[in-house]
Amino acid sequence: MMKIPVVEIIEKIKNKTSMDDEKIKQKIEEKEKELSGLVSKEGAAHIVANEFGIKLFKQKESGLFKLKDIAPGLKTASFVARALNIETPRTFKKEDREGKVCSFLVGDGTGKLRVVMWDTNHIKLIEEGELSEGDILKITNCYIKEGYYGLECHTRSSSEIIINPDIPEAKDIPPIDKLMEFSERVKIMDITEPGTYEIRGAVVDIADKEPFFEVCPECRKSMKEGTCPNHGEIKPKHSMFISTVFDDSTGNMRVVFFGNQAEKVLDMSVEEAKKLAEDNNDPTYPINNKKMDVLGKELIIEGRVSQNDFSGDLEMIGRKVIKPNPVEESERVKEEIENEN
Repeated sequence: MMKIPVVEIIEKIKNKTSMDDEKIKQKIEEKEKELSGLVSKEGAAHIVANEFGIKLFKQKESGLFKLKDIAPGLKTASFVARALNIETPRTFKKEDREGKVCSFLVGDGTGKLRVVMWDTNHIKLIEEGELSEGDILKITNCYIKEGYYGLECHTRSSSEIIINPDIPEAKDIPPIDKLMEFSERVKIMDITEPGTYEIRGAVVDIADKEPFFEVCPECRKSMKEGTCPNHGEIKPKHSMFISTVFDDSTGNMRVVFFGNQAEKVLDMSVEEAKKLAEDNNDPTYPINNKKMDVLGKELIIEGRVSQNDFSGDLEMIGRKVIKPNPVEESERVKEEIENEN
């Protein structure tokens, strides 16, 4: 994703609104607090800028974004991408009404994005088999926000979803097998800017922190004080995260894992971890109990890298975790050696 420094965003807001730096910084901090830490300072700045109608990224003449150029806070976005990993629609209850929600990944070769649909007419496209994995979609008039697992596109009732459109942009979308592959593997020392990368290395440290947090059982969003921003007061489910240091011999990087990926790294379900914590009256017990098993564990990780606003360091949110296959890895090494020669 293209990155615009916070100071540059502040300058654009100042030029448009005539507010001083301190007032703009205050609004950005308020937006961070409002979203309970779900977005970075840069993401909060993007949202504030969009609230003032400031366009930080230019769309193509066709009005369509490439996924790599989509930023959190966009109130209106349109793009063309291929549908991946479609989930079964879920029913939710909020106060005295019921509704449905469905989400899936899309990719266009420049990036990936999660699409979340709330409108029954859009969800019917999946329920009635009109929209399937592998279809190319033109989605218009959606809005973008930052979720726990990366950027999300939320459709409105006024959003338009065209399946397999006959337009030039659709011809540039890679086939589904290419989009489902890992990103190009890199060495940690070669990661110098935000983006999506694959790295291979080992866990060398784990933060001794309570791993549990509450999520809505319907939309999987983080809950605050027993309330989901989408579904109101609802009995929460538990998920977990772990913060690690990952090393590949060329450098190291902080890598954070959420949900299923955290369970894979710990080799323990959230239910098992929660029971261990309760039985030992220590919320950090599952981390300490598994620490020596995890340290030194070799993994291949695909994740989204961004810059930590406090330390300035690049860090990754691990989106996919697999154990290296010895045969595949030996073939890769052989190929690398041949290419060098």
